[in-house]
Amino acid sequence: MNVTQLNIDEIKKHYRFEERDREELLKLYSIFEENSKDILDKFYEFILSFPHSKTFLSQESILQNHRRGLNRWLLALFSGRYDEDYLIWLFKIKEIHIHIGLSSHYLFIAFSYIRELISNTLIELGYLDKIIHINKILDINLEIINPHQDTTTPYISDIIILKSAIDTSGVTPFVQPIVDTSSGEIFSYESLMRIQNPYSKKYLSIAPYIQIAKDTHIYNSLVDMMIDKTLDIFSKLPYRFSLNIGYGDITNDDFISTFLYKIETFPNPSRITIEILESDIIEDFKVITSFISDIKKLGCSIAIDDFGSGYSNIDNILKFNPDYIKIDGSLIETIVQEPKKELLLKNIVKMVKDIDTKVVAEYISSKEIYDLVCSIGVDYLQGFYLFKPFDARELFQDPNGSIKGGNESIQKEEK
Repeated sequence: MNVTQLNIDEIKKHYRFEERDREELLKLYSIFEENSKDILDKFYEFILSFPHSKTFLSQESILQNHRRGLNRWLLALFSGRYDEDYLIWLFKIKEIHIHIGLSSHYLFIAFSYIRELISNTLIELGYLDKIIHINKILDINLEIINPHQDTTTPYISDIIILKSAIDTSGVTPFVQPIVDTSSGEIFSYESLMRIQNPYSKKYLSIAPYIQIAKDTHIYNSLVDMMIDKTLDIFSKLPYRFSLNIGYGDITNDDFISTFLYKIETFPNPSRITIEILESDIIEDFKVITSFISDIKKLGCSIAIDDFGSGYSNIDNILKFNPDYIKIDGSLIETIVQEPKKELLLKNIVKMVKDIDTKVVAEYISSKEIYDLVCSIGVDYLQGFYLFKPFDARELFQDPNGSIKGGNESIQKEEK
């Protein structure tokens, strides 16, 4: 639900909020202006007793900004102005709470305590009959601000992990080798984002957290950190590597201008491959074409990832003249059991090679898949049967090696 789907008059009607309620609240403005400091002092003493609240309000500047915002909100309850502008303002407050990761659980606690503080103030000052009016406007506020109205509201524990990754520079590039089928040598490394769990210190894939990171506006910072660290590591190494760039990144003008500069100033951009999801291409063909043109001018290669997933017209994809096609994992995972997928892969390989583009097969998770895909003529292989992702910093201690199908050194853990 968003602000355009709500009508402030209908909401007030639902809670039987009438002109008299507005007038009675307005009469209390000066009283709460005088008592706001005492109310806020009690509120923060209470709310900071919760460990998670301390996590989000630990910095003094953030705490003071939050306090100023809360004071403004408290006085707005008694402003007498409850129009469309008020509704839009409340939605902005909601977005801020989602951004900093406060869950509905803590929001309800905060609302309940503020309601109690306001009621106690009214009782102490002899305005018991005014409580009914403040309860109506608080209920209206709670309905609008409640994050549960938004299905993308993240879990607080996930937000803590993401925020910790930003605050502690806990984004770490992992790499997974891409192997040349004919020689068995490692041809390149795909860079994959990992974030460190602040509790267990284990590294986690970013995949389950991407949507939460975007909803809370943390995603861009994570991507920037990932790219910077990857480029820094490989600037000191001689290997080829690939970076994954999404449609949201490509359509972000600020991101792209900075990204292109970073690529241009990299010691050897020809060692970089930019991977773009096939499904991203259909979002805006013109924008993707422009981005690919800019990247190729800098000397980078282009790989279309998850090719064959069914989202796009193959002819349109091939018009980009990509350097690599990475076959969608759904075609590889069960290729041994499903002959139709084997036939489809053969046709894709033939078609792609006709335009002088190389084929990469991911999800090589067993020797049976390895042998079958090799027999079809795929150029490069990637998957847990060959190598699991590992910390890119290990490349400084464990230089580029080689593997052969069936070699005992191959890591055979299933994906």
